[in-house]
Amino acid sequence: MQVVLQTPTELVVHDGRWTTVLMGAIFSAMGGGVMWLRWTHPTGWSGNAGPWLVYLIGSVFVVVGVVIFWFSADRRYIVDRSARTVRIVVQRLVHQQTTFLAFKDIDDVALEQSAGMNTNSNSASTPTWRVVFLMKDGSRVPWTPYLTNARISQESCAAAVRTFGGWTGDPEHQVQPTTPTPALISHPVATNWGCLAAFLSLFVAIGLGIFSLEVYRISTWRPVTARVVSSTVATVKGNKGNSYKPMVVYDYTYDGNPYQSSAVTPITISAGESWAQTIADKYVPASITTAYVNPAHPSNAFLLHKVSLIPLVFVVFPVAIGLCFSWIVRVQRLQVVLAQKQLVPVVNSV
Repeated sequence: MQVVLQTPTELVVHDGRWTTVLMGAIFSAMGGGVMWLRWTHPTGWSGNAGPWLVYLIGSVFVVVGVVIFWFSADRRYIVDRSARTVRIVVQRLVHQQTTFLAFKDIDDVALEQSAGMNTNSNSASTPTWRVVFLMKDGSRVPWTPYLTNARISQESCAAAVRTFGGWTGDPEHQVQPTTPTPALISHPVATNWGCLAAFLSLFVAIGLGIFSLEVYRISTWRPVTARVVSSTVATVKGNKGNSYKPMVVYDYTYDGNPYQSSAVTPITISAGESWAQTIADKYVPASITTAYVNPAHPSNAFLLHKVSLIPLVFVVFPVAIGLCFSWIVRVQRLQVVLAQKQLVPVVNSV
């Protein structure tokens, strides 16, 4: 939401549809993606409900996404000083609606704040807001049908319209909020930051440790000639389904002593069946290949002299979560500063 035009007689605030369009696209993509994965890769799924549950949940997500997209709207709020009116133009995909409000009927412009349900006795949930016109008959005309946490942009636009229209407000219509904006120092987002950082750092350390171990083995273990005895794919059972890893048995000699191993990758990795089968097919029984042996413990060896990036997943996802959390903290800090300025009146939702 932003002010896109201001002349001596007219001020226009625009609220685009891209936020709801993106939300609808995400819902549809999630639902459609899950159904596509279940259709193209039927193995590796766990649960006793059967595939119909996957398709049901996926269909619900797709329908919700389509509905959000269908009802997404482009909104313009046009304050006309010469005509002494406010036009609210809502343009949907196939329908446009225009609402006229007279200056004389408007008492003020305010932020309507959600009630803020308490789930913790020590802290309040983060409130959400939307801009409303407070009418002189006691009613309210909301700018949007929904409330969001984008207080900064909404309050800036509301303040611009309030000043442009010359509304000072009737104190009887301005109710002090019962759920004030929580201070940053007491907000769960801030107080739990240390715990979350420690938790995410643990995953980052694990990922970097495994990746470093893999690189170390590839760079220091010594190559020897090996003979493939057998090659197959092993199933690794898990709580959320099965994964697969190549299982290749091979013989080799190191320092005059015979050894046998079945490890293929520098670190133990299991993934999709097609991945495991592709690697297993490279090692034909009775063929000669190269194995890489641990000089300190010659009974340990591997075949695939290649770095896998899978351990870095433990690094990428925690870092992404940490960045997202930092952004939330920053938004909270801005909300607290903005609450202290109190650019427009704040009223409770009804």
